Amino acid sequence: MKASTPELQSGSEDESNILDAKAKERHCRKQVKREEKQRREEVERRACEEVEARACEEAERTKVEAERKAREQAEKDRAEVQRRAAEVAARQRALAQEASKKQAREELEAGPSGDRSDEVR
Repeated sequence: MKASTPELQSGSEDESNILDAKAKERHCRKQVKREEKQRREEVERRACEEVEARACEEAERTKVEAERKAREQAEKDRAEVQRRAAEVAARQRALAQEASKKQAREELEAGPSGDRSDEVR
């Protein structure tokens, strides 16, 4: 065994201080790495949130646009139905007028007495 001398004790303190310093340095490096990892994770989390928010906004815009197009198409369809209904009503009026004119002609041809007993139907 070596005898404990002030020089040896001083060397051991130096070694102890060096080991402590290295341990603190390792601890600091690990802490820096943890903080960097946390920052990266936070940046990634925010990026994901932004992407999700943009996707939600895009989905909402798409939905609103689809609803607008559906309303426009419904309005066009309604206008087309109204136009067709007006055409049918006009044809019905024309047919009714034609039938009325035909009936009036037949009554005129039948004569003033309205006797049609000799006509063959």
